[in-house]
Amino acid sequence: MYQYIYDAFLSEEKYLRPMTIIENRLADLGLQGRVNRLNLFKDPRELILEGIKRGVDTVVAVGNDETLSRVVNAVGDFDITLGMIPIGPKNEITKSLGVEEGLLACDCLSSRLIRKLDLGKINDIYFIAHLKAGSEVSLRYGKEYQVRSLTNNSVEIYNLPTQEEQADPEDGYLEARIRPSERNFLKKFGKGSSSLDGKSHFPVRKVFLEGNEGSKILVDGLKLISTPAEVKILPRHLKVIVGKNRLF
Repeated sequence: MYQYIYDAFLSEEKYLRPMTIIENRLADLGLQGRVNRLNLFKDPRELILEGIKRGVDTVVAVGNDETLSRVVNAVGDFDITLGMIPIGPKNEITKSLGVEEGLLACDCLSSRLIRKLDLGKINDIYFIAHLKAGSEVSLRYGKEYQVRSLTNNSVEIYNLPTQEEQADPEDGYLEARIRPSERNFLKKFGKGSSSLDGKSHFPVRKVFLEGNEGSKILVDGLKLISTPAEVKILPRHLKVIVGKNRLF
C-alpha cells in the first residue's frame, strides 16, 4: 500500500494541473494510495506511523528536496520503502537518485527498482545526501585524530554522489572532504593547476564535528544544526526506489 506525502506548496494554483496529470497517471498504473499534505503543524513522522498502522509499506515524497529531506528523517526508524515524485524547484537530490520529474517519476515508481542505501545520521537527524560547514568546523576521530581546515575552506561530507563529487551510498562509508576556497587553492598551487583540485578526502564511518560557539552545519542543503555533532553511517539502512540514470 502506498502513502503519498504532499508538500504544502503543491496547493498553489500553478501546481493544480500538473498534480492532476500525475494523479491520473498513478491511477492508470494502479499506484493509488493515501494522500497526506504537510504543513507547519503536521509532523510527517506521525503521518507515516499512522500509515504503517493501516498497512502502508511504501511512502512517496511528493515535492522537492526539502520534502524528501523531511520524509527521510521521518522514515529512518521504520522498515518501509521510500519513493519520490519530484515537482517544482530544487530537486538536486532526486537527480542523484536518478528519479526524473513529473510523469517519468510515476513510471519509476511502477518499475520499483529498489536499492538498500546507506543512511547518514547527525545527532538525532537522518540525512541522505550531504553535510556542509565552514572552516570554523573541524573533524575529530575519537581522541587520536583531528582534521582542521584552513581559513575560508569548507568541510563537506557526502553520502550521495553529485555531478561534481564522488560517493557510493552502498559501501558503508561517508566521504569527507576539505575543500579549499579558490583563493587558497591559487595561492598554494598557482594558476593552471588543472591536474590538482586541492581537496583532501577520506572515507569515514563515524566522526565528530566540532566548532566555535555558533558554528552551523547545513544538512541536505536545508536544515541548520549547531556543533558539536556526532555523524555516523547506517549501512544499507534505507530502501529507496531509484531510477536507471542514478549517479551510482
